[in-house]
Amino acid sequence: MKNDQQSGFSLVETLVIIVLLSIVSLITWNIFFQGSNYTNKAVSKNQLQQEANIIISKLTKIHLQSDTYKVHIDDCKFTIEATSKGIITDKETFENNQLCITLKNVPEDVNPKTDDVNLELIIMRNDSNRKLKMEVLLQRLKEYDAT
Repeated sequence: MKNDQQSGFSLVETLVIIVLLSIVSLITWNIFFQGSNYTNKAVSKNQLQQEANIIISKLTKIHLQSDTYKVHIDDCKFTIEATSKGIITDKETFENNQLCITLKNVPEDVNPKTDDVNLELIIMRNDSNRKLKMEVLLQRLKEYDAT
């Protein structure tokens, strides 16, 4: 006798498998995309933080070592001219092609011997809306006349 049963998958079973595989692959792709997006944001934030730390360390050094300094703020950069005994000893420009670096609440002329400077450093990426704001206090021991 002949066996009339056929082996294989029916059309309904094949469609169910395709739908289930589509759902699993969609979930996997979504998890991968979210992880990649989170990683990009974390890397960008770390780069902004590192740039801010470099700028703050340079500002602190200038504040500690100079008699006076002037701050010139442009569009997305700023320049500091440090003077010692009336002579310009250092001129440093803080700029980056990929970042917009600005200072707020900083006086144009600073005498670090008598002034503490409480400023706001803002660093923003040009290619996205990611930005970092830091409040910075620059201070050093004050020099007073003993007379």
